[in-house]
Amino acid sequence: MMPTYANGIPIALGDWVRVFVPRKGIWHHGIVRRIYWAGNGFAVEIANNMIGRGVIASDWYDFADGQVVELHRQATSSIHIQEILARVESNLGKPYNLFAQNCEHFASLAFNGKAESKSVAVAGFVVLAAIIIGLLGAE
Repeated sequence: MMPTYANGIPIALGDWVRVFVPRKGIWHHGIVRRIYWAGNGFAVEIANNMIGRGVIASDWYDFADGQVVELHRQATSSIHIQEILARVESNLGKPYNLFAQNCEHFASLAFNGKAESKSVAVAGFVVLAAIIIGLLGAE
């Protein structure tokens, strides 16, 4: 039996997945890189970018770290899956950078071909708003 997400949707190559990390209050993103038979059942490998380790391939359970892994986006075709996996492979080993190459940047780059992080964009907006409010309050 093929592995599925908690909601019953089958896990597929190229899926953009995420897991909420409660101790940090953030989402950790990754891409399903491999699904393989591991003796007594299927195993799933997730490519993800981690502080101090860079872009690596992790076992599903290591990636999940005790939390529920959610499907964020699913590839639209076999060609899309091939493109996603090619970008994953070309990024393995690249370093982590919070503002330019975090886990969300990596997953977005692999999935869409464009490195974006909504989390960093929102944080930047909040900082900018705080600066503007501070400047207006100083007048």
